[in-house]
Amino acid sequence: MAEIKTCTRCILTSQIPNISFNGDGVCNFCTDYEKEKQYLDRDYVALEKKMISTLKVSKKHPYDCMVLYSGGKDSTYMLYRLANHYKLRVLAFTFDNHFIPPETYANIDRVLKKINVDHIVYKPSWNLNKTIFNASFQNSSLQERSKELAFMIGHACWPCFTQIALHSFKLAAEKGIPNVVVGTTPGQLRQKKYDLKSKFDGLADAHKNMIAPMINLLKVLGKKDAISALDASLWIKLKIARMKLVPFFEYNKYNEHHVYETIEKELDWRKTKSTDSCSTNCQLNSLGIAIHQKKYNLHPYVIPLARDVREGLMTREEALTAVSGQVNEKLVDHIAESFGLDMSRM
Repeated sequence: MAEIKTCTRCILTSQIPNISFNGDGVCNFCTDYEKEKQYLDRDYVALEKKMISTLKVSKKHPYDCMVLYSGGKDSTYMLYRLANHYKLRVLAFTFDNHFIPPETYANIDRVLKKINVDHIVYKPSWNLNKTIFNASFQNSSLQERSKELAFMIGHACWPCFTQIALHSFKLAAEKGIPNVVVGTTPGQLRQKKYDLKSKFDGLADAHKNMIAPMINLLKVLGKKDAISALDASLWIKLKIARMKLVPFFEYNKYNEHHVYETIEKELDWRKTKSTDSCSTNCQLNSLGIAIHQKKYNLHPYVIPLARDVREGLMTREEALTAVSGQVNEKLVDHIAESFGLDMSRM
């Protein structure tokens, strides 16, 4: 087995497609970023004004925006800023993948008592949920695009993001909400392709490059009921095409320490103890990490965190610590069993 090399500037490793290293051990993605960063607009005062002008809409709409609210640290901070600081009319949307622990719901309850927003929870049937996740866990390699998405986003996160996006878009369209706000970090937005540069840009793009590949994979597997559940009427699709997807942390500088400090002080948000080191709201994430490490000998968060290191949003040491954390093996085995997975054969 070839020796695994790690970039001396970020945390990308030699398992990443199309990676190379110079004589100082710096990867090509870091050297490319240095050439490109002079063209990146990081005037956050101007970006913040641009975001607010986008989100403030006429009173004919019931809400200014729908916020994808997982109960984790980043989405909690985002919800707080949009509702309390910017005074926007917000509908919070939470997707329950059947593995949201009681600690997360306790956080959600405490936060919502301090933030005056309406809140909707969507929880799909277990059969639908199991079908969609198992398509990624067991069959993502059947198509090149699904293989790439499972590697880039994660075998658990890709089907989860797909369901979150689809159901939130449909609900926003049905309710006449013109904007959907998402709390992905800059690194997560660029998990679209192996080039580590392409990012999800707008609702139509997210549907074409994240949701459609899942529907195509389900078609190959003959999962007609799941396909039907993920489909939308032509009227809803036309409404979605006119809506905007707004990535909050593209307009607001991301600082993890400030995020924790703010939500713990202002909202009584508390760190979960039953989740892994890379999630503050979801136990299924642990299974996703375990599968990724078995398939590729690589932690799935290496890719997004490497970008965050490059952009100065966290230190290299902080990122290395995050991806070196151990998952709870008993929890992983328990969740895998519920999906009918044999981890020894992954």
